[in-house]
Amino acid sequence: MKLRLLAAAAALLPLLAPPALAQRSIDGRYVDQGGYVEITVAPCGAYRCGTITRIIRRKPGEPDNDVHNDNRALRSRPILGIRVLSNLRWDDGAWRGTVYNPEDGGTYSASVRPGSGGALSVRGCVTIICRTVTWPAAS
Repeated sequence: MKLRLLAAAAALLPLLAPPALAQRSIDGRYVDQGGYVEITVAPCGAYRCGTITRIIRRKPGEPDNDVHNDNRALRSRPILGIRVLSNLRWDDGAWRGTVYNPEDGGTYSASVRPGSGGALSVRGCVTIICRTVTWPAAS
């Protein structure tokens, strides 16, 4: 009798575990924190990627090229069309991959999550130093 009770209790244990976080879509159009560009997040192969698809307004004194890129050969490429989020895959409650920041030319590890009101929360890290920005949904 005790053995049956223990077996029944063991069978029910998985039902008591907290549910795994469901994968949440991040596909859509977003405006960067400064309101300068629109980024479109969409599937790219087995991953999700974010590409600058529209320049909303120009930064004063800033050229339209990727002038801050660490790779000198890429500094003449236009900002429009640059992939800023790459290789995002669902992992442990967030989309993880890399983020490229055209403002400083750096590429960082990224953790991306849907935010409130349709926004996107983008966290970029170098070792233990991280910065989080919120990109509101484009209208």
